[in-house]
Amino acid sequence: MTDSADSSQEKPVDLRKLLRAINDSFSIDDLRDLCFELQLDFENLPGSAKKDKARELIIHFDRRKRINVLVATFCELRPNVDFESIVLDEMDEDPTTSRIEIHTADILPQQDKSNTMIASKSFSAIVRMLSRADVRTAVVTFQTDFQAASQQIEQMNDYKQIHDLFQILETQYDLINRDQKRLPDDDMAWEDIAIAEPELQAKISDMVTLSKSQTFAEGDVRWANQLETVTDRLHTAVEGDDLEALDGGVRLLYRVLNRYPTRINAQLVAVASALRLDNLEKAITTISSSLAEADVTMDSMVEEVKGGRSALAGLDERLKDLVREHNAWQTIDDEIRRVKAAVSQNNLDELEDAWYDLEPMTLELVDAHNGAEWTVNLSKVMADLKPAIEQQLNSKVRRLFMRYHTYVGHRFREVDLELLSLCTELQRVGEQIDLLLRQFNK
Repeated sequence: MTDSADSSQEKPVDLRKLLRAINDSFSIDDLRDLCFELQLDFENLPGSAKKDKARELIIHFDRRKRINVLVATFCELRPNVDFESIVLDEMDEDPTTSRIEIHTADILPQQDKSNTMIASKSFSAIVRMLSRADVRTAVVTFQTDFQAASQQIEQMNDYKQIHDLFQILETQYDLINRDQKRLPDDDMAWEDIAIAEPELQAKISDMVTLSKSQTFAEGDVRWANQLETVTDRLHTAVEGDDLEALDGGVRLLYRVLNRYPTRINAQLVAVASALRLDNLEKAITTISSSLAEADVTMDSMVEEVKGGRSALAGLDERLKDLVREHNAWQTIDDEIRRVKAAVSQNNLDELEDAWYDLEPMTLELVDAHNGAEWTVNLSKVMADLKPAIEQQLNSKVRRLFMRYHTYVGHRFREVDLELLSLCTELQRVGEQIDLLLRQFNK
């Protein structure tokens, strides 16, 4: 790897400067060649003009947290371009801050973040040592594992991107639904809907573009077609103050939001469950063993490689723990929702039967996190709910059951957010694996 390409891992790139550099130094045919190098279909990039294609290319890699793969390839094809000309200056505004994104609470433990950083540096060190025959031999042995991990980590990112965009749509649905209720009495509501509609269109466009990625090639993407119908109906409504079109668009949007986000989340969890970080740990262990005779000048890189072993082991354990807990809460939440309607109608038989399963399943999770703040409220409401069920105190059972459901929901969301956060952090590792595979296969 060239020095300039290697520098891209240490210095953040200004995406606006990168766009100008690609547009200035590449012809439209050169851009096709760049896409071929990156194994990306040029024709599938939105837009027709060269600059539009280049912009979409950058967006594609930035969304997938693989911008350094694009930068490394660009530097290889245009070695005369000064890398410093595309890095983000301290005085520059970060070009990513203007994007509307979901910013969840920073709840991922520092240890997990540290492990992803150490693991990514481990793969980066391997890239710099590929000139050694023993390192290349070890990489050959685990190349399939590297490729599988890269693909799965990228899939997790795609699912998270859709997950976050669905959250934005839920917020925008609430705004439009609120304004819809003001009609037909308040004509000013149309102005507010007209302001909200372009942003909704933009986010749906992003989701439709993502739905065409390889991640969703074999899955159910009817939601993408339905969302396109939503945009058509809402645009028609805004253009003609058409209340019927507005009602149809809002109803369809509600239907999509009520059905598909949980399915997307389940698919993300399934991919996370299949990710074999232990295979990457074995690869790092094997490569580390081959470095016993390393030249003294490589000591720092050898230590970086070796550091990846424990980091990947920690990430593997953390990911498996989160997936297990997520699935456990999902089972509990499904059972709660099954009996909720019966409880609201004073029929406690369903809950009494379900409690034989709900109580031990919930207590197992509470005991596993003994001392955590969330366990206190949940334990107390469970202790009160059990005798209320036994004594058939209908009013008290309904009240306590709803509180129980609320506390379960809070913890379920916390685990969900932490899993999503870890998926984002793992993109650091995925990007370095991609850089390793690209450099190895040159």
